[in-house]
Amino acid sequence: MLANYLGKPASTMLEDSPFRSWPVEKSFEENLPELIIQYVFPKHGLELLCDTDGRVNTIFLYSDQYNGFDESFLEAPFSSTRQQVRERLGTPSKSGPRISDPILGEYGEWDRFTKAEHTIHVQFRPDADRIKQITLMRNDVVP
Repeated sequence: MLANYLGKPASTMLEDSPFRSWPVEKSFEENLPELIIQYVFPKHGLELLCDTDGRVNTIFLYSDQYNGFDESFLEAPFSSTRQQVRERLGTPSKSGPRISDPILGEYGEWDRFTKAEHTIHVQFRPDADRIKQITLMRNDVVP
């Protein structure tokens, strides 16, 4: 399960199969209150955000960005509807509506599921009832 990498050094994930054979781009976001280390797997729909110690805070899984993430790693495929996600994960701890922002564009509905070990944020497509992005976060970094 990908959430098991949360809180661990990014090197743990980068050394595990299949990630060790995936091309990865590392960058640093220094214009924030705290340094963020970012790893993007441009051909695999995966992105990691790490703290200054290199520990994984957040894992982004994209349905179509960066070539799309391999659904075989997921409990619920990207084709899942909002109702199917809720049946699998339970009642969301927080939800949001579809929005249209003049600057940021269209965003679909979203649900957040707070678990004991981590939080799962599921963003749905604005144009269809299916998953656009899944975000796994350590509970202490949830906005």
